[in-house]
Amino acid sequence: MLLLATLLSTSSAWAGSCDATVNKIGSLTTETVVAGFNDLARCDRKLAEANFNRFLEKATDSGVLEQLMMAAINAEVWNPAWTAVGKIQSYEARDEVTRAVGAACVENPKVVTFLKGAFAGLREADFQQWDDAFVSCPDEALRGWIDEQVRKPPTASFDEKYDTLLAIHVRSRKIDALPALTAAAIQAGKSGGPFDAILSRMGEAAAGDMGAAVSTDSQAKLEASMVEVAKGVPPELSRAVANTLANSGSDAAAASLLGSVFPDRVQSGGGFLYGALVIEQGDCGGKKTAVLHYTTATEPGKRWTILSALEEPMRAMKPKLKGCTVDSPWAVIQSPEPLKSASEVEDWADSVLKDYLANHKDYKASLQKEKGIALP
Repeated sequence: MLLLATLLSTSSAWAGSCDATVNKIGSLTTETVVAGFNDLARCDRKLAEANFNRFLEKATDSGVLEQLMMAAINAEVWNPAWTAVGKIQSYEARDEVTRAVGAACVENPKVVTFLKGAFAGLREADFQQWDDAFVSCPDEALRGWIDEQVRKPPTASFDEKYDTLLAIHVRSRKIDALPALTAAAIQAGKSGGPFDAILSRMGEAAAGDMGAAVSTDSQAKLEASMVEVAKGVPPELSRAVANTLANSGSDAAAASLLGSVFPDRVQSGGGFLYGALVIEQGDCGGKKTAVLHYTTATEPGKRWTILSALEEPMRAMKPKLKGCTVDSPWAVIQSPEPLKSASEVEDWADSVLKDYLANHKDYKASLQKEKGIALP
């Protein structure tokens, strides 16, 4: 009985001591708030957690905010600390605090655990507040962990928190982020995950510093990674990759994917078959007339788009309109993708004529088949 009474008395005294520390929070100043928090955390961690935001209100200086955040991390008062950044009114102070926390990770392993927990436990908006901390932490173990998470994309077509992690990975690794992004893109392409977002981040990884041109080495690495992605995903996604490459000026790399994008269009002797058409139109004695010269065009697979290569030979077709005022230059059109056979070229030409007549109701137009073209 005596022992029990002693224990109860000690417990009551301890609780009373913690209550007194809680009651002092209101009188704390910027200079004393960190010490006050540490006192309460040593006394009762749960009370420190419950009252953390009250301490936060007292830390009006960015340097003190950094100290308070590190005190919370060391005391493992993590739940309120994770969401505290968004409660800091100054955006500049937010950045200073998160960068300082991240930089402390080398000497304080609890910071790494704290940041990993932020990814696991926070909502998208709160997690995004910690991006600078991840980037400013040079710990290779943390960066390796980020690499692992990047390689496991979600199955949703877009995930804001995962996209923030992608941005962190790119800012931290730059061009060396490509291997994990490549693996992630292939996985996302197979599972319906955020394929487009990953593809966009791959381009960012290769980009130089603000305003700087992409280096030749980075461009080559990006092209190789994009080609690897395209060959590991379904054809419809391969096409998106090829278009991205072509739009960025990497036409040869895009062309190397033709077989992946159009596996059923490769011709028996190799290469690809397209429809090509040039429009000869003009005024013939007051009658608007058009002749649509069309033909097949074979291409060995060196070009993603063949339009520029078609312009000279197509405009060299023998004119059919005599004694007419003809528009110049003649408009050249290619089929938007390779076709399987010459009969498909015929169907394509018929569809072009149909569209032309629908949009040029005052013209009389006809098709004229021409000799095929073989591009080198």
